[in-house]
Amino acid sequence: MSKENNKNIKLVPTLLTHSFSEFKEKLNLVAPYFKLVQIDCMDNKFVKNKTFYDLSKIKTIRTYLNYELHLMVAEPLKLIKKWQNFKKVKKIIFHYEAMKNDEDIFDLIKYLKKRKFKVGLAINPETKLNQVEKFIPKIDVLFLLGVKPGWGGQVLRPSILNKAKQARQKYPKLDIEIDGGVNLNNIAKVAKSGVNIIAAGTMFFEAENVRKIVNQIKNKIKD
Repeated sequence: MSKENNKNIKLVPTLLTHSFSEFKEKLNLVAPYFKLVQIDCMDNKFVKNKTFYDLSKIKTIRTYLNYELHLMVAEPLKLIKKWQNFKKVKKIIFHYEAMKNDEDIFDLIKYLKKRKFKVGLAINPETKLNQVEKFIPKIDVLFLLGVKPGWGGQVLRPSILNKAKQARQKYPKLDIEIDGGVNLNNIAKVAKSGVNIIAAGTMFFEAENVRKIVNQIKNKIKD
């Protein structure tokens, strides 16, 4: 990507939490610096981890922030139906690997579009780009997992950056989001790979000062 495109990279903090109190604490930490945060929804079936995503409690939080949902769950539609009337959810990302067949994927994309959600299709590190190309004209975001989904703090797989470059060359106008393993040491490389949205959790929440880390990131991706 050119320097000009790098300036347009969006950062999205990810909330991988295990309780309502942890969710609120992390949300409050990033609220002054962002307009959108990602809620990591894990059901201990699709991935071996269970996170907090209790809608009845999340609805009680007064915030101007909007949400995107990253559904690492075995039955995405079931969860989408619970969340679909919550106006603060603007984007829903579901996994290619969680779906039984192509027809179900096209049907779910159609279902989300009808309800005015932005649609993200997530692919695990081992999934090849050519496996999902038939869906790309119908989605808003190609969501690349930089690590095996389920846990924060993992190391980014370098092959994912090649996948991002390949996707950007083929689809110059597509939103490409990466999530997993992004840190201050590799974010400049990540930004040059062709992605225009970077989601991260550990990088923000293990920092002593969120404002400082946001400024450091901005400096690194504009270099």
